[in-house]
Amino acid sequence: MEISPRRTGRPYDHSSDDRILAVTLDLLAERDYERVTLDEVAARTGKAKTTLYRRWPTKEDLVLAAVRAAGRPPEAERLPDLGSVRADLLAVLDSPWLGGPDRRLAIFAGLSSATRGSERLAEVVRSEVTEPYVEVYRRLLLRAVDRGEIAARLVASVPVLAEVIPAMSTHHLAAGRGPVRRDFFVSLVDDVVLAALQVR
Repeated sequence: MEISPRRTGRPYDHSSDDRILAVTLDLLAERDYERVTLDEVAARTGKAKTTLYRRWPTKEDLVLAAVRAAGRPPEAERLPDLGSVRADLLAVLDSPWLGGPDRRLAIFAGLSSATRGSERLAEVVRSEVTEPYVEVYRRLLLRAVDRGEIAARLVASVPVLAEVIPAMSTHHLAAGRGPVRRDFFVSLVDDVVLAALQVR
């Protein structure tokens, strides 16, 4: 007796994935993770919620995919080179990645509470965002040592100081102090990192 092959249903159409993931990041830029819903993602993208659930069974899965799709900071592949360590550090702050500094910081603020409750989200933010930024700052500071902008005797301080900006951003968000503004980061660059390295 011949057995008919089982039907597995219509294949999932991936053509809208980029749009769905971008809208997810838009919502995170507007509100905390807890207030982001698949209903609203579906409404903004014109997709049925059941379609989203077929692709991403939970909101956590969807947000993880959105963060991974954003990739790492582009400066991790190509360091800015504007002629001075201060200009280079500020170029990282002003990067157009994720829509520019305001949108990017708003997204990180939206993710902040989620990372405290989800180890999966915390890990992907750490590996895709925090650690690459630390490495970018470390490389910029070491290059400044090579250029003579930073005294070679202070090179041992570079690994710790490379963590200051990402760590303070994380602390500020975790403390619930609201969005982190550019002025805050400029102060960290000037009054902490460069001051410690005696860069005028």
